[in-house]
Amino acid sequence: MDLPTIARVLWLRRALRQREGWSREQVRLHQHQQLTTLRDFALRRSPFYRRFHRGLAGAPLDALPVLTKTTLMDHFDELATDPAVRLAGLNAYLEGLTGDELFDGRFWVSATSGSSGRRSVIASDAREWAMTIASYGRANEWAGVRAGPLHHVRMAVVSSTTPWHQSARVAATVRSPFVATERFDAAAPISDIVAGLNAMRPHVLVGYASMIRVLAEEQLAGRLRITPRGVNASSEVLTAHTRALATRAWGIAPFNVYAATETGGIAAECREHQGLHLFEDLVVAEVVDDAYRPVPPGQAGDRLLVTVLSSRTVPLIRYELTDRVRLAARACPCPLPLRLLETVEGRTDDVLTLPATAGGTVRIHPVVFHQALDLIPAAGWQVRHEPGQLRVLIAAPGRGFDAAETGHRVAAALMAAGVAPPPVNVTTVDSIPTGAAGKRPLVVALPSEA
Repeated sequence: MDLPTIARVLWLRRALRQREGWSREQVRLHQHQQLTTLRDFALRRSPFYRRFHRGLAGAPLDALPVLTKTTLMDHFDELATDPAVRLAGLNAYLEGLTGDELFDGRFWVSATSGSSGRRSVIASDAREWAMTIASYGRANEWAGVRAGPLHHVRMAVVSSTTPWHQSARVAATVRSPFVATERFDAAAPISDIVAGLNAMRPHVLVGYASMIRVLAEEQLAGRLRITPRGVNASSEVLTAHTRALATRAWGIAPFNVYAATETGGIAAECREHQGLHLFEDLVVAEVVDDAYRPVPPGQAGDRLLVTVLSSRTVPLIRYELTDRVRLAARACPCPLPLRLLETVEGRTDDVLTLPATAGGTVRIHPVVFHQALDLIPAAGWQVRHEPGQLRVLIAAPGRGFDAAETGHRVAAALMAAGVAPPPVNVTTVDSIPTGAAGKRPLVVALPSEA
């Protein structure tokens, strides 16, 4: 991280810390002011938004149309506000990206893996990128790890090492004299990751939730021998089982972090571990159902609409994430003035559509499989919906594992949920296969479902 970026991030972190002492009224006022500025900027600088929001300049946020990933990418060039930011140029740059070089000397560019279909591409200028880094710094501080000139930290990031993946870009940027960052490829052999972590002895361990589970198993088995002061899990559902394993392995509860490539940090847990506090000074989050109607606290939505208040190069107003989240109906015991997400259940894309016993079809949430599979003594599991069957992968099961019994348990859980279950094929594997970005999703839907 160069000196101007370091200075900007440190200044932003101090500003974010001050906001954490605001009242709810101050948070709402800040959101209103920042949202007004963002909408005015988008209308002035983006031909797309002038058309997309035509006649809606004075309308409330929830009256504006939803920006889907498809719309974003189909109209990228007229949505972006800088003439240098054009999709063809960004794609060419990403294809040749090998390190932390900037596009046009000015922009950090990240892309999603496209695991749910089409990938999205986001360009950030220095101010926007510093805010993204600061948002992740907030999550680390809430986890009890503070980095700075007086606090030197060794941070291990176990995720994707693909240069255009945001986790790789963030890790490359935060590397500095006081943050020694090392990236480990989540798709690499576990033995290699364990050896690297043992040699590094990180103060902070950051990884996909599925990797935190695998590494906790390695720690409990005695092969991994690290003593992190903080453990952050992101990008996938952090299950109760993984949380318990990690707590046993390292003596500290992992902190759940919710973020997206397009938005940066969205929410994170505080020390109370009662849910994830929305970064309401950075984003406006709307929990909605499939018809984009607001969903009340205590009820899971089918989509999350995120407005990124600092976005300017690629303004994101009511951007759709296909994530199932639930707002808490209660407040956190901590003094933070930020609303609480009770849980992030996963992507709507991971909800399976299966034949119902009463006819027609029924949608099955991953929680059904958690109930049937979480307690199996194994290094992980994955359910894959394939034509004519459900294939259940069990990684490195322990002694006494019974594949037939596991298949019956899954089928019984599905029947209890109203499904006429297709054949369930249980297969043991050495490790759960990784997806495009090194993730190991728990449930993989048919392409037609996603």
